[in-house]
Amino acid sequence: MKIKYDENGDARMDTALTAIAIFLAAMMVISFTSNPVTTGTKEGDRAPNIVGKAYNGSGWQDFDLQTYYDYDWSIDNNDTKDSQWVMIEFMDTDCPYCFNTAEEYQEASNYFTTENPQWNGPHVSFIASATELTGLQGHDTSREEIMAFRDLTAGEMCNSGNQDCSTRDGQAFTIPFIDDLDKTHMENWKIGGTPTYFLIQPDGMIAWASPEHQEEKFYEAINRLVPQDGA
Repeated sequence: MKIKYDENGDARMDTALTAIAIFLAAMMVISFTSNPVTTGTKEGDRAPNIVGKAYNGSGWQDFDLQTYYDYDWSIDNNDTKDSQWVMIEFMDTDCPYCFNTAEEYQEASNYFTTENPQWNGPHVSFIASATELTGLQGHDTSREEIMAFRDLTAGEMCNSGNQDCSTRDGQAFTIPFIDDLDKTHMENWKIGGTPTYFLIQPDGMIAWASPEHQEEKFYEAINRLVPQDGA
């Protein structure tokens, strides 16, 4: 019995094998040349997520940092008015420097918004993550102290326990203050001291980290890095 030889079938098989080989080669090139996104706290890293409870002025609500992100955003094709950036401060209500610069952060949170006609860029959402530094005298923080610091209400002691929280400079904040009294977020972000600031792009990537720019203020970084109309 003679088996019939199908030349067309053999050709189709060769074509299929060639296509598979090209596909596998392309995938290997992509694998070796693409830069994987690293989650971390350096500039260019994807910011670690923060999930917990945050005080917004009326109560403690669920908080998830990733809800602020637009993963389709890119710096090369951005809509300045449609995508929000995020500025986060890791602070301690008993940290003297945090207490003395609270007005600066509060004023900036009101300035870098699309509701301010003097600012020509996208909305920058300001967030504070309040921790309790251990091993330091007077650093006994509570949710009540965080609320008093944010709202400028009397009866709680801030600034290493030396001043009533209501006596700090500036107005009441309108931004969320995250409860990080157990230092979970501080440890995940490898925060060495307070205050520490991070500017996060709309896609969740860290654009600026204060530990890498000791001489630059957080608001200077916003003006330098966030795209503005006509700039």
